[in-house]
Amino acid sequence: MKFLTYCALIAATAAVQRHHHHPHSVEYVSTLPDVRADTVSDEDIAAHEAARAEAAKIKKNPQAELLATIKADLDQISKDLSFGVSYSQAKRNDHARALCTKVGDAILGYADGITAQVEAKTNESMTEMNAHNISAMIFYDVQLQEFMNGLGMAGNDALILAVNRLKSLQKLYLFEQKGGENYLG
Repeated sequence: MKFLTYCALIAATAAVQRHHHHPHSVEYVSTLPDVRADTVSDEDIAAHEAARAEAAKIKKNPQAELLATIKADLDQISKDLSFGVSYSQAKRNDHARALCTKVGDAILGYADGITAQVEAKTNESMTEMNAHNISAMIFYDVQLQEFMNGLGMAGNDALILAVNRLKSLQKLYLFEQKGGENYLG
């Protein structure tokens, strides 16, 4: 019985497929309208090429030397601490502490400078280069704080506040980017 029902279903489906009709009153469009933009003018091309040439210029990062110095100092601190923190390593530990203070002062100086720059001219003052430098400083501060804790150094409250301001500037920069309105939410 199931077999007969199955055969009837197949036959009905085949019959429907054979008697499929297209409506005769429908006229199909043979060509689509041309909706391309007007031809680009020579002035537009020249302006675009000038903008590309300007964007292609590599601007030297004014903070490159500072970032390289901080990185080198952090590497030296790591080497000084690789022998451990003990009385027998007092000379290395003292050198590492001095470098920690130097790096902390450098990060604090940068943070105060960029914060003052942004506060002085709030519109369009954050650049991609600023964002890169801020990220590097935050990254270096994480390493510095770890080294300072390992050396038993007291926390620098001014440095902590300055780095927190850098983090706020970084969030502000990300928020202002295209699509950044979705960054916080």
